[in-house]
Amino acid sequence: MLLVAGTTVEIGFSEPLLLDFGKNEEDEDEQQEDDDPSDELSEDNREPVTSIMSAYRLLTPSVKVQLIIYFMLKYAMEILLAESSVVTSYYFVWSTNNVAMFLAFLGLTVLPVSIFVGSYISNVFEERQVLLASEIMVCLGIVLSFHTIIPYSAPQYIFSALLTFVSAEVLEGVNLSLLSRVMSSRLSRGTYNGGLLSTEAGTLARVVADGTITLAGYWGMSELLNITLLPSLVICIATIIATSFTYNSLY
Repeated sequence: MLLVAGTTVEIGFSEPLLLDFGKNEEDEDEQQEDDDPSDELSEDNREPVTSIMSAYRLLTPSVKVQLIIYFMLKYAMEILLAESSVVTSYYFVWSTNNVAMFLAFLGLTVLPVSIFVGSYISNVFEERQVLLASEIMVCLGIVLSFHTIIPYSAPQYIFSALLTFVSAEVLEGVNLSLLSRVMSSRLSRGTYNGGLLSTEAGTLARVVADGTITLAGYWGMSELLNITLLPSLVICIATIIATSFTYNSLY
């Protein structure tokens, strides 16, 4: 028995009414959810972009910085690898076999370094910490590559090139990992996606680097190394500063 405002009502007769009332409320809520215009808006937000300009508008400041980082590391690596035969033959009189062995040695470091970073470094430090540290190491490698007053030696070149190459490889992996997290979901599908933007940034970096080497050749072999390294150093310092400003948004 149930007392309602002084009236005795049997529970058995009131339960179906209560159940029907609850169902009616649920049906109304479902109908309101179906008619909610925000669902259509969210569906529009999940659609892939249809132009490069639309993709650019979706880039947040942190994503733009990471694309610049990708440009920088590809630029530095292209400068290092493309002019290695010219620089080593001029300063150290290396033969083609020596240059090939040196480049092969650089290539063999990719897998061990990737395993070390993936199995140990990424479990101890945050990816944004590894990102910033890698940028600093790339910058240090570029600085050590300059030909200053002291005679330029093969150990200096090998050590600086190894530091730049390995740090750039670490930076590339961490940067792409962070880029996939902070980039808009609309850039994960379609033609104009995050992969295309990263590829275009890397391709542009290689083109600019090769053009820099070509232009630097007009100043002679003695100035080729320093002239080509200077833009790399400037871009690297700029990316470190930009990363520091967007550090808290890198997750």
